[in-house]
Amino acid sequence: MTGKNDLLEPMSEGDIDVAAALVARAMNPDEGRWAARTMGFHFGCQAHGLDDGRSYFVKRQGGTLVGLVGLHHAVWGPEENVWLAWFAVDPDWQGKGLGRELLTAVERIAMERGFRKLLVETYEHADFDKARRFYERSGFRRAGEIANYLPDGAPMVVYAKRLGQQSQGL
Repeated sequence: MTGKNDLLEPMSEGDIDVAAALVARAMNPDEGRWAARTMGFHFGCQAHGLDDGRSYFVKRQGGTLVGLVGLHHAVWGPEENVWLAWFAVDPDWQGKGLGRELLTAVERIAMERGFRKLLVETYEHADFDKARRFYERSGFRRAGEIANYLPDGAPMVVYAKRLGQQSQGL
């Protein structure tokens, strides 16, 4: 991460439990468990000198973790594409512009790393209604869906956004 971004700091392994609890509060307990597992895998890879393609960043306010955002470049995917990874804002901080600030900061990081398309996975489920509206207001466009993805039958929804000057259309 460059010094241009004072909003975010790299997440540390010691942040996993607090970050997973934040995801659980912002989304639901199942997502919190998946976040803990994914983050544990990421830091385990790092400890063994392996690059899993993920980077996580946190935002603290008065020492308290209030926001989390990450990037995930799948090594098998196109070089220009990166996925948003575990994007969450503490419910007490939602609606105050922090999500927009986090998204802008991570988009800047993605562009600095040479990525040109940002993708995000979410779900057609009530727990994710606010998230889908946020992504749509932030310039993401629905790019696809996988039917019957969640155990309750809800589909996975993929959104995409071009980064930088060519942000119009995909």
